[in-house]
Amino acid sequence: MLRDADLSLAAWLAGVLPAGTGVRFDAPGAAWDSTGPADGPCISAFLCEVRRDGRDAAPAGWSQVRDGAGRLVGRQLPTRHYRLRYAVTAWAGAADDPSQRALAEHGLLGLLIDACAAADTLGDEQLTGALAAAGLPVQVRCAGDEPGGPTAQSLWAGFGIAPRAVLLLELAVPVVPPLVTDLAAPVREIVLGGHLLPGGAGPRGTVTEH
Repeated sequence: MLRDADLSLAAWLAGVLPAGTGVRFDAPGAAWDSTGPADGPCISAFLCEVRRDGRDAAPAGWSQVRDGAGRLVGRQLPTRHYRLRYAVTAWAGAADDPSQRALAEHGLLGLLIDACAAADTLGDEQLTGALAAAGLPVQVRCAGDEPGGPTAQSLWAGFGIAPRAVLLLELAVPVVPPLVTDLAAPVREIVLGGHLLPGGAGPRGTVTEH
């Protein structure tokens, strides 16, 4: 699921960023501070946190899945949701004027903020793998502060980079448990019978399923 989320996010970013802007999912390194990544301007989207989404209710039991004729075809646990938080940094490449470089990078991050304000879900055409198969919305938003979550200061130190703008971008993705189809064979025949109990007691019925 995580790989599918990365690829879906990359497709969304490609529709937002200027042509020629790369998307990377590895952590930025100290060497990027002076020259930026070797492959040119890019957005680094580092997956820094995965959490269970609080919207899920208390665990529920299995649900029955039936076909168009009403026949039971399987059982399934309810869909779960997870929040994936990405630390997004922009890298505009080398520039003689550090201030101009920062402005260019802020422009890239601003495009992401604008896109989150315009739509709160990824497009169906941007979803891939299990996320596309689920047929459920994948929400995208600029994440807010959360107790225990990553901070810009901790990310700078962890990456070993100088302070820079960090946008926390969050996906809320569904995970659909597999359908269990290994079911007991359906009842084909019910046999009714009866017999007298010892001691002259009245008859007693029996039911046998086949």
